[in-house]
Amino acid sequence: MSWVNYITGGMTVILAYAFYAVGIDNEEEEMGIEEENVVINDLSGRHVTLSCQTCRKLKKHKEVEPNLFQCMKCKRHVDIRVS
Repeated sequence: MSWVNYITGGMTVILAYAFYAVGIDNEEEEMGIEEENVVINDLSGRHVTLSCQTCRKLKKHKEVEPNLFQCMKCKRHVDIRVS
């Protein structure tokens, strides 16, 4: 076998490992940290699953302000703050 085959095989292994390593990082980010049925994906806000009145389905909502959530699909606000 020639050197071209060895180099091609080595590059294939390196590329496969790179795709595998990136896939592991993305899965960890998607899982997030779970606390009391709340998934925290980043420090800027938290994501919860609430019933959206516009979509009429359970959708993910992003926290805009403390206890004020915004639907990720239709952008409708859900206010669960104490009046």
